[in-house]
Amino acid sequence: MQEFLLFVEDFQAWIYLLLAVVALLYGRLFLRALGVYRGAIYSLERERALARALRSGAGLALITAGFLATFILTTFAAPALPPELRPTAIPTVSLLATPIVEGAEDESILATSTPFTVDQVESVGCTNENATLIEPVSGDSVQGQVLFKGTANIPGFAFYKLEYHDLQPESTWLAISASNIPVCEQFCAEEDQLGTWDTSLVRPGQYAVQLIVTDTQGNAPLPCQILIQILP
Repeated sequence: MQEFLLFVEDFQAWIYLLLAVVALLYGRLFLRALGVYRGAIYSLERERALARALRSGAGLALITAGFLATFILTTFAAPALPPELRPTAIPTVSLLATPIVEGAEDESILATSTPFTVDQVESVGCTNENATLIEPVSGDSVQGQVLFKGTANIPGFAFYKLEYHDLQPESTWLAISASNIPVCEQFCAEEDQLGTWDTSLVRPGQYAVQLIVTDTQGNAPLPCQILIQILP
């Protein structure tokens, strides 16, 4: 039912247009049958014209009901759907907006703020079982293609993004991956991959990696941040 409501809401303009075209056709048939009925001399001809007029009138009634039903569904029923049932477009690599981090003492401390140092890496967000990195763990040394596993499935899930920072002055967080498909670890182990990072494209050294999971209201729990060492 939810899918039907969202379909009607998304294509309401085309539905109204189609109903209007069909209504014009039935209205034309009705007027033509009514004219024949009024000008008919023989009773058989009048009966046939009347039958056509009644069929056309019934069609117009159905079209009117369709207009009314579409209006009710798009005005009252569809807007009442919970936000989590609405599909969220896959975010671009830049991710149009930075989510509001729940629990942050200062709203100016954003998830993608810069500069960023080792001392600022905060792993407390990793304690959230619904938005955490499981592999690799903080302190690991990695090289080549690095597969990140974890969970990204908070209530009202919208999307997640996985980012890295080279801990250099004036650097910013850069995207590793992003998706609007929730990722879980405990009950769907084959789908617990958050993304893959080709570390051969960056300089060896220490990097911070963070996972940000955002809900449909634009809010996010504290990001899960880890430190990893990239080997040559």
